[in-house]
Amino acid sequence: MEKINNKEKCIDILLQELQENTHIERVEDVIFWALEAYAKKEEPSNGSMVAYAIVNRIKDAEGVK
Repeated sequence: MEKINNKEKCIDILLQELQENTHIERVEDVIFWALEAYAKKEEPSNGSMVAYAIVNRIKDAEGVK
């Protein structure tokens, strides 16, 4: 899996995308779906565990199980 080189640039772009939300799907939904799919991948990894934790935090905050 490829890793990002510039954390600050990545965060800036994600925040801009979330604020602008100019795509046909809500950016936050797409990010959530991607995290959820990655968390469910068959071969567990550190990344999939992080994705799983984030998905569960979001579901808990929204009262979803």
